[in-house]
Amino acid sequence: MKRRMLFFCAMIAFALPIICASTPRALAQDSNRLSKLVVALWPEYDQPAVLVLIDGTLADPANLPRQVAVLIPSAAKLSVTTWTNADGSYAPEQPFQSNNLGDGYSRVTFTTNTGQYHVEYYDDLIRGSPDKSMAFVYKAAAPADQVTVSVQQPYKATNFSVDPAPKSTHSDADGFNYSDLQFPALAADQSITAKVKYTKSDPNPSISPASSTSAPAVAAATPASPWNNIFILTALVLVGLAAVIGFFLFRRSREPVPARVSARSRSRHNTERGGVAANVSAFCTQCGHGLASADVFCPKCGTKRRMV
Repeated sequence: MKRRMLFFCAMIAFALPIICASTPRALAQDSNRLSKLVVALWPEYDQPAVLVLIDGTLADPANLPRQVAVLIPSAAKLSVTTWTNADGSYAPEQPFQSNNLGDGYSRVTFTTNTGQYHVEYYDDLIRGSPDKSMAFVYKAAAPADQVTVSVQQPYKATNFSVDPAPKSTHSDADGFNYSDLQFPALAADQSITAKVKYTKSDPNPSISPASSTSAPAVAAATPASPWNNIFILTALVLVGLAAVIGFFLFRRSREPVPARVSARSRSRHNTERGGVAANVSAFCTQCGHGLASADVFCPKCGTKRRMV
């Protein structure tokens, strides 16, 4: 009997280090393993449902951009899938694909360009009134080394409690109080649960949707108005016309101006018809050239005019 006991203890002592060593190695094999996972629960924040915010930090931020995945309840309403920039801001919302797994969860995949991604969805978990309760379950799509669940206490809520007991509490600049729960390392497909109870008779959410400041402040591209394109096209046409007119005016100013006909020549052309002066009163007796009334000598041959 002692020999069997000693053999059994030896086998346990031999296998235990191997099991302990293989667990982190198995986690490390998943390229989407998270070094940090933060799940925020905001019941009755800007809707009667619970706003769930998931922030994951990849343990291996190499090979970017790449696809990541999260599991959300199939009945939940997905709101945001994006990533976190280096300055803490959020990128525009990213397209996603959702695959219903048939077990109450859907697998949501999208692309992240950084080592931190962000997901938001609404889930109708709250039961009862005015004494309310909810049971939140998170199922991991990828392993995580460190897991924090932070539960926000709604405005005007009393008798607020969280199970398991929070490790710490904190407040923010907007006056919300939070209970922070810590969980050990989480394996893929493993679940954690947080139960919340409170009393709240006011049916209104903490924040009205119009003044909601929930993260992320996602940049959204504003569609360009067609009038902008019309204005731009009109301006270009006007500039083109001005350039063409200016070019022709410049060319015209460079052309030589034709010499003007002298007043004397202009008078002569106006008064001469077929080479004969219009005011001829007589003709030269020598050459027959026309003579004006004031001509004493022939302007052509110089013969003195014969007076009749």
